[in-house]
Amino acid sequence: RGCSTRFAARSFSAARRLERRVVATRHGRAIARVGPSRLSAGLASKRSRAMATTCAMQEGSYGLGEHATKRGSCRIRVATADDAGTIRALIVALAIYEKEPAETVEVTEDELRRDGWGPRPIFRCLLAELGGVAVGFALFHDTYSTWQGRCCYLEDLYVDEAARGAGVGTLLLKTVAAIAHADGCKRMNWQALDWRGSGVD
Repeated sequence: RGCSTRFAARSFSAARRLERRVVATRHGRAIARVGPSRLSAGLASKRSRAMATTCAMQEGSYGLGEHATKRGSCRIRVATADDAGTIRALIVALAIYEKEPAETVEVTEDELRRDGWGPRPIFRCLLAELGGVAVGFALFHDTYSTWQGRCCYLEDLYVDEAARGAGVGTLLLKTVAAIAHADGCKRMNWQALDWRGSGVD
């Protein structure tokens, strides 16, 4: 949702090769499953502790930090509890982009703080900033495969309309992939809207 299977190929191929399959279509969403073939050993130089978020950095491609884009410098950073309001606003913008009313978003700022930074955090989130303003986010969490073990699920990826076409979404997706690999995840899953043209190609 809000991301592209085209991004998938670019994201993992930036580190090495990837294997990509669209395995099903359900409820109007194309479900993509991605697993790395041989990702760069540098991405897994350090296994992060639980809920810590780190990965290797390659300027202009992936990683936490500053990246040059067509719209200037873009900063990819890990969101904090203080960003709960910003994250919720971006979630509402995503809902509207998906042709849903703002009221569809039931989660509150307090729930985001609790579930992202409380005693038992269950998701992590990246923010993309242009000129110090958050223009996109990627929210993801661990899942578990009985056959493969720890996996990563990208719940949502969204970039404001005014910031699209600059590679911000690609940076977010590649950075989630790099974090998942650094965490030892065996695969990364997400969904894309089937009416989103380039988002499914």
